[in-house]
Amino acid sequence: MRISQRHGVTLIELVVAIILLLVVVAIGAIAARGTLAVEARTSMRASRASGISDALRTLARHASNAEPAHGDIRGARDTLLDIVHTLGITSVCRVSQDTVVIPGAEDSLPWSTVLPRAVTADDEVRVWRDDTHDWTQHSVRSVSGASGACGDSLRTWPGRAAQRLVLGDSVSGIELGAPLRVLQRERWSLVRGGDGAWALSMATWDAARGMFQVPQPLLAPLASPTAVGGAGFAIRAIDASDATLVDSALARTRSLLAVLRAPRHQTYGTVSDSVRINVGPH
Repeated sequence: MRISQRHGVTLIELVVAIILLLVVVAIGAIAARGTLAVEARTSMRASRASGISDALRTLARHASNAEPAHGDIRGARDTLLDIVHTLGITSVCRVSQDTVVIPGAEDSLPWSTVLPRAVTADDEVRVWRDDTHDWTQHSVRSVSGASGACGDSLRTWPGRAAQRLVLGDSVSGIELGAPLRVLQRERWSLVRGGDGAWALSMATWDAARGMFQVPQPLLAPLASPTAVGGAGFAIRAIDASDATLVDSALARTRSLLAVLRAPRHQTYGTVSDSVRINVGPH
């Protein structure tokens, strides 16, 4: 008797093989999808944490040079910080009645901080007085270009661009070469945008209108002012004993405590960070 040999696979074997292959592919897809989801959550948390960290560094850079004794901190409570920020330091190169001339924004002295922009009538200036050993503060009534030599008390630099500042009061007692600080008043606050998202925003002072300009959003989204766990932006001023100060006692401020929080997400939770900003004499 001759037995026939079978070649190939049966239909049932083929179906079983396909089913096993589909199971393996499905398991792999589920694992890959889980890995991608974890990576997406990690990336989102890292992105929000990085944004919060960058915003806090910017805030700290602006607030750290404030001098509470000179009234540079004018409001620090809840979700609002009103400060005077030193843009940079330059030198007085000419003085006349209520007018001083300073080098242009692109120039700097060997010991000074370069001004990031030209001075405007929305700014104020603070000038060092050798006779009183203190800074005197002045409003800026108008700004125009100035020609002629400009430098410090020891040198002149012919042909350099300069600005003529007409101040709000007399410049009597201000000497050539005196250090001059350019000040910008700004308000940091938690503001709701047109899209409904809450954002850390910053507005600069409009001297002509006597009010702040429209806030410009810097970081969004943040938690709302009434969010469980805290608002998206929280600020408070503390004295040397770490006691919280009210607005009428901000001249005693030694540190500002700032917190930024992203809104709580059902998947990756809450992302937040904080910074302690030392101000005044250290």
